[in-house]
Amino acid sequence: MSIVIEQKNILVAPLDWGLGHATRCVPLIKRLLAEGHRVQLASNGRSARWLADYFPQLTLHTDIPDYAITYPKSGSMPWHFLMEAPRLLRVIQDEHAWLDRFVEVHTIDEVYSDNRYGLHHKRVKCTIITHQLFIRAPWYARAALHRLTLSFINKFSQCLIPDYAGEKNLSGALSHGASLPPNAEYIGPQSRFAGMDVEPASMVYEVVALISGPEPARSQFQHEVIKRLHAEKKSALVICGTPEQHHDRTEGKVRILSHLTDSEMAATLKFSHHIICRPGYSTIMDLHALGCRAELVPTPGQTEQEYLREVLSTDYKIPVVQNFFQSRKRQTIR
Repeated sequence: MSIVIEQKNILVAPLDWGLGHATRCVPLIKRLLAEGHRVQLASNGRSARWLADYFPQLTLHTDIPDYAITYPKSGSMPWHFLMEAPRLLRVIQDEHAWLDRFVEVHTIDEVYSDNRYGLHHKRVKCTIITHQLFIRAPWYARAALHRLTLSFINKFSQCLIPDYAGEKNLSGALSHGASLPPNAEYIGPQSRFAGMDVEPASMVYEVVALISGPEPARSQFQHEVIKRLHAEKKSALVICGTPEQHHDRTEGKVRILSHLTDSEMAATLKFSHHIICRPGYSTIMDLHALGCRAELVPTPGQTEQEYLREVLSTDYKIPVVQNFFQSRKRQTIR
């Protein structure tokens, strides 16, 4: 006897903050399509362009209000986001109004929001996907920020946390604490590489560097990494995380590539000798899915990445992802 699933019109809308929120929605989107639902996507910027390439058969809406996340060129990261807070709160209000209109026009039955706090609706089931329940912030702002985060999450029908529930987890205190919202559920790490049959890479590099994150920090990290790789004179691949640029060039022993397909990326990471990357949470989930170790280089002042590097270096319960400098003495880019 087969189970009949009611076909629904579903919106999936990841935040544009690097590519991680978009890439980790791939398993969800594929599952919804396999169940026969009609899926539409909404995002901005680089994430929207990546989704358009990955799911060309789906309708993509880019008129959704843009958080337009940036990192400061210099100075304090917490101060930068404190100054940005009024604007970001207005964006959350705007995207809530956008969803009210969108649901009526497109007859949406269900919404999945990846870290977009305004995408809740009184008459439609709305699920938020987030690992940021206890956002790392200066001590004087932490309690107020947590209350604000919970106030947003509690407006959703459901909160899905992409991590393990127990002590063996990837996100540590970011997703685990005493005051979880009542609608929260752990669903395990989400990666487009999970369960993939990875064939050996056509070329194995001594070093593979993954460049990611908002500007201008992404470009600064890319510049620093390439400078270091030239100095070390090793065969290296730098994956820039800019799928819209479509470039592939070689400088000495360093190949600089805009992006790779899933199968190419999985093989390149799994069979490389050494990986350098930001410890963004989606990257951590991808490394975990592939069983890779990496040298984790936080964005200076980015409290979540600094915390994840610390947790994965000192108190990590699942050994397939480790900070590379645990086992080898290696200079870390600062």
